[in-house]
Amino acid sequence: MNLTDREILEINELCNGLVDGTLTEKQRARLFDWLTVSEAARRHYVRTMAFSASLYQYASEMQVEAPDALPEEPANVIRPFPWRWLSPLAAAAGVVLAFWLFHSHRPETRVAEMRADENVARLTGSRQCQWSDNVTALKPGDGLRKGQRLELLSGFAELTFDSGAQVVLEGPASLDLNSAWDATLLRGSLKANVPPEAMGFRISNLAVEVVDLGTEFTMIADGSGAADVLVLRGMIEASPRDSNEERTIVLHENQSRHFAPSGISNVSNPGQKFARFTQPVPLDHFAPATRYIHWSFDEPEGDLLRADSFGAPLDSFSARVDQVSDTVLGTIHTEGRWGRALRFNGHLYARAAFPGLSGNSPHTALFWVKVPVDVHLPNAYAMLAWNANNEKLGVHPVHIGWNRNPTEGTVGVLRTDYAGGFALGATPLRDGRWHHIAVVFVPGADPETPVEVKQYVDGRFEGEGKPSPPGTEVSTRFSEEDPNTRDALFLGCRVGVTGPRKERFRGEIDEVCLADRALEPRDIVQLMKENQPLPAELAAVKK
Repeated sequence: MNLTDREILEINELCNGLVDGTLTEKQRARLFDWLTVSEAARRHYVRTMAFSASLYQYASEMQVEAPDALPEEPANVIRPFPWRWLSPLAAAAGVVLAFWLFHSHRPETRVAEMRADENVARLTGSRQCQWSDNVTALKPGDGLRKGQRLELLSGFAELTFDSGAQVVLEGPASLDLNSAWDATLLRGSLKANVPPEAMGFRISNLAVEVVDLGTEFTMIADGSGAADVLVLRGMIEASPRDSNEERTIVLHENQSRHFAPSGISNVSNPGQKFARFTQPVPLDHFAPATRYIHWSFDEPEGDLLRADSFGAPLDSFSARVDQVSDTVLGTIHTEGRWGRALRFNGHLYARAAFPGLSGNSPHTALFWVKVPVDVHLPNAYAMLAWNANNEKLGVHPVHIGWNRNPTEGTVGVLRTDYAGGFALGATPLRDGRWHHIAVVFVPGADPETPVEVKQYVDGRFEGEGKPSPPGTEVSTRFSEEDPNTRDALFLGCRVGVTGPRKERFRGEIDEVCLADRALEPRDIVQLMKENQPLPAELAAVKK
């Protein structure tokens, strides 16, 4: 349910009072009530408070005087928001709310409405699929757009959403794809398997909306507005959509309910339905061959950073730290997330030759990063960078860093600048902790949308691209390309027309990996958890 203008004004007033420390006991109770009962209020609260924090942080970091020293903290202190200026009540509210949002519902990660032609899922498996005449014959690997309606006459189709949720649709069935986080089942049956990283994924129909709480569940819609919901594993929230049934119920493993305009009732023949939907469905999968180029940074010393393909050496891709003194060189190797890591001091950078990187082809960049708590805007520059060459946009830089512009989003979250656009995440990175980053690049079929970018932080889908404002640097292409920047990967610096720029990154980077295709969410999580890709033969089986 959306908030009315009057409700938004009330919540804004309560948030302002929270920031100023002027809330009365009655106002505190009112704010607590709003955050307890209304998801829309919780999301508005997060956006409002995060934006206020970003503006304050931006202003404080632009001061002329040296910044105040940060007090030392134990390593296990949780810093969901970098708001030292908030009262203890506000900080506590932020911690509680951040915990609730992460563990119960997806964050509001999008910075703009997605384009209608942007993909939100892919067909990753099938069995004897027959599609209706108004659906172009699909094959495994094909992208599925926001707003697309799938009419499956018979067979089974496995859809993997960008959020990581997987849905097996059984024909005859009709499904609307609303976003990477939700779909609407109009008729037929499906089974949804939702990993922890996609917690908050939703399936709805005319009678009920189901929100995943870490589960595997089935929905059977009869086309007349009623639906059966069965929990095969974990638990879900089920909210009746009829005005007479406003209560949300939680269903656990082996529980089920029938939802209809007339109300909630027991499912008919639940044992038979559970037995049917717990059986695995053999599907045909396409597991494309993937080439990985990987830098572990496990060298104990020196300026040479050797590349491999998770085992086999690839010396032609080895990186080298740019001219540094022996004294500095002795400080750049440090303990990492996996083995050793590379420490960037805000001045140095590294470069690796990477044939084909500047071309217009799909690929995925992955790495671990640790950004210090006390790092400031002058060091908010690229962790990874390269120049790309697109037929429509010409030569343009690609920069993966953290956001330094509070007018475009929360300061400190993941930011990718590319081909006239940028994508923003939701997780603050400046907390002195290791975070896993993955950015997927997919060339667009439409010349007006030459590339799609999707970001993942710690395995969770965060942020899609939007156009940059006219006249900004990332919206302007380079007139020519320097040979030293073509097909080259840069670590710790931005890339300009003639090579590396002076703006540098401060922090630590580990396990950089580039794949030559758009990895699926489960591939990203596999690399995050195991630091190894699935072997090709297992990838086809475990789809």
